[in-house]
Amino acid sequence: MKTQSIIETTGNITKMEVLSNVEYDILPGSLVLTNKKPFPGFKQEQQPDELKKPLQSYYLVLMYRYFPEKLERIAKALNNESIIECCSSIGEIILQNNIFPCIRIKRLKADRILIDIQEFYKKNDIKFLAYKKINAEAKIKVFKHFRIIEIEEGIYRDLSEGEKFYINIPIQLNWKLFDYFIKRVKSNLNNSNFDAALGVINRFTGPEDVIRIYDHDKTLERALEIKRYFYKEFKKEKMLLNNISNINSAVYL
Repeated sequence: MKTQSIIETTGNITKMEVLSNVEYDILPGSLVLTNKKPFPGFKQEQQPDELKKPLQSYYLVLMYRYFPEKLERIAKALNNESIIECCSSIGEIILQNNIFPCIRIKRLKADRILIDIQEFYKKNDIKFLAYKKINAEAKIKVFKHFRIIEIEEGIYRDLSEGEKFYINIPIQLNWKLFDYFIKRVKSNLNNSNFDAALGVINRFTGPEDVIRIYDHDKTLERALEIKRYFYKEFKKEKMLLNNISNINSAVYL
């Protein structure tokens, strides 16, 4: 049996979510956003009541784009001082043709801790963008650290969040194409209740393009089924994909 080595690496995930303001327990006048439905493609009501609901994320919107290492060192200090017991990542929000740098906070046990987190960043010379009213769908790109194992060729399981797995895909997709393939795959699957996002996982041999799947069904059979349907659609659209592969397309399109 093949030994499953743990892979610790970096990469990014791009997704679409509806963001709205956090109005309380934040620094006065600052812009903090949240996604009340973290996985929009996943219908929670179809699941048994005892299953835990996905926890929302919080986005601390920054005035400037800071060096990633600076923000990551502050995040490490936050954890070392036990101010938070959650996950933070650097990201950017693309909204109405504007790009806003941000810090994404996950698995926050109490909303009131947000102001403590902001105060800590403020003491370390990080400035936050001023408040503005927002309630809109936005594209979010999160630069994150992965801790994964390859459970099957081209399929990675997330060791931090077991509901997530990543399917390696043979080509870089822009968002329009990705959305097209998601709709095609979901229309053909008997069980289409999963959420998907675009991603990149950095490996020694170079970046791997992946599709992130969020699903309460954690079985290998489910992962293989979804991968099989994606590859089936890719095969159908081989000519289209060959044309796209010759274009330097960005994930923001």
